[in-house]
Amino acid sequence: MILFPLRVEDAEVDRLPAVSIGIAAACAAAFLLTWVVPRNPDGMRGDTFREIVRYYQEHPYLTVQPTFLSDYLRPEARATLEGMHEETPVTVDEATRSLEQTHLDALIGDFAAAAEAAPLRRFGLIPARGLLQPGWLTHMFLHFGWMHIVGNLFFFYLVGPLLEDLWGRGFFAAFYLAGGLMAALAHFGIDPRSTVLMAGASGAIAACMGAFTYRCANRKIRMAYMIGLLRRGTFLIPAWLWGGFWFAGEVFSLATHQTGGVAVMAHVGGFLFGFAAATLIEKSGYEARSLAPSVQEETTWTQHPGIETARAALERGDNPGAAQAYRTVLAEQPLDREAAVALSRIEEDPAHAIPLLQNLATRGDLARAWLVALELGPAFDPDRVPDKLAYQLAGATEAASDAGDLPNLLDAAIGRRRGPLAAKALLRAAKRCFAAGRSEEGQAYLAAARALPDLAPQMLAQIEAAAGGRDGAAAAPAAGPAGAVRVLACKLVQLAEDALHVELSPGKTRRVEFNRLVGVAAGVVSNAEGSAILTDFVLSWGGSGETPSALRIPGPQLGLASIFPGLPSREAYSRFLAHVLARIAGNPLPSREALAAGEYPRFASIAALNAAFYGSARR
Repeated sequence: MILFPLRVEDAEVDRLPAVSIGIAAACAAAFLLTWVVPRNPDGMRGDTFREIVRYYQEHPYLTVQPTFLSDYLRPEARATLEGMHEETPVTVDEATRSLEQTHLDALIGDFAAAAEAAPLRRFGLIPARGLLQPGWLTHMFLHFGWMHIVGNLFFFYLVGPLLEDLWGRGFFAAFYLAGGLMAALAHFGIDPRSTVLMAGASGAIAACMGAFTYRCANRKIRMAYMIGLLRRGTFLIPAWLWGGFWFAGEVFSLATHQTGGVAVMAHVGGFLFGFAAATLIEKSGYEARSLAPSVQEETTWTQHPGIETARAALERGDNPGAAQAYRTVLAEQPLDREAAVALSRIEEDPAHAIPLLQNLATRGDLARAWLVALELGPAFDPDRVPDKLAYQLAGATEAASDAGDLPNLLDAAIGRRRGPLAAKALLRAAKRCFAAGRSEEGQAYLAAARALPDLAPQMLAQIEAAAGGRDGAAAAPAAGPAGAVRVLACKLVQLAEDALHVELSPGKTRRVEFNRLVGVAAGVVSNAEGSAILTDFVLSWGGSGETPSALRIPGPQLGLASIFPGLPSREAYSRFLAHVLARIAGNPLPSREALAAGEYPRFASIAALNAAFYGSARR
């Protein structure tokens, strides 16, 4: 089983985490200069090392310098090399042995010189060097390989910016450096004479994790799991549990000596320091007394003086002066709402408000984005709104309840530009028109969608399905001749014991009780990709001048894989229909027996299906 964190749920910061970005950038730059660019970054990868080992294997009676064994080899490699030693053969005289020893010493000397000049050994931390070495500071920005730096920076991304947002930039920068130093001291304390090189930001990041575990104990961490290749998913746990499990794992590795060459004591020491520091600054009142007010002063919004200048100019009727003042505001505060809206209205150009709208849409605040769009009035020109933003706005139907026809105008503008979102936008506009009873306008949108170049088969099928589903209803008079039916396409959200829960449009759901259905129909219709099964849940067979009406759910919109996990699609559909048939008293089509046996009629088009199922009233 694999378990790893994805993100801190609902994590937002009030301003750019400049220190966190700077730390990450420093780590990236140091990695580039000390690992990526150098050919032999740690001094251990040159041909000289292999030559030493090869030469010693050929002359195992020579003496390897103790400093080479202790300074550059791990205990396992050291034991292997020492185990190779043999007595000097009688065939080797002293003069020959002396020359061979000189050659081995020269190889070791060359290797040591190259190793000590390597960037990582110069700036990494080696406890045996003592207290006077730059590595105490620089080691926390160095890394051994891509996995090392990516893993460390991902954990830093989870917790660093949030702590910086809580404590302020200056204090957080000092805390990070202190955490890295305390982690290094913990590592130094268990073996001050160690000659093993230590590098990495994980000690400082462990301090951040310790502080986060206490200070943000109730924040939720989104965890992902994977069991083999078959089961995967996510779940939420509190930060205190996440941090506690991580710390327990590090302590276990340290206690069982399963460190794998990782400076685990630095992780343990860093975490304990961070946890203790966060506890102390909160319990002492320092955070509430000093840190929080300082952060609030920096992040609390204050009105730009240019706003008053612009307002005064508007009162005088000086639109050019007001526009210049608003430009000054936007140059420093590009997301200022008043300046963005007012300047756009003065110049009848929505470009000044686009950054604000994009920011709101990215944050998911589409309701406020629509309020800004409506404030722009005539300046909000759909043809000048970027496709992605226009698509997001037009899709927020609930947020745009007062927007009138603007959602359709936005979708139409996307369609005219013929970009990647054009077909989806035009199809959505058509469905919106059909729902409002404007069938001719909806068919015009579908025609525009069909005319787009390079349509994917799946999209073409959706367009034809929308057209076919409406053709019968649009063409049939109120008397209800063959094939006339009002169809509402939807998606199954939940299959309950007594009802269906369907999604009629994004965010709009409806509960349909089985006892309100007068029938169910299922048939297979040919499309551009081959065929698809359609399931109609009949609300009315019509009569008295009314046409029949039904909810229609295409096969892919049933979500059977999640309702009946592991079952083949045909068997899952059979179970689904059995559930429905057992709960309705109406007339199944083509018949209850046929549906129960899995016999579904095939039709050349949706119009043919409509004619077969709804060609005459059924009671």
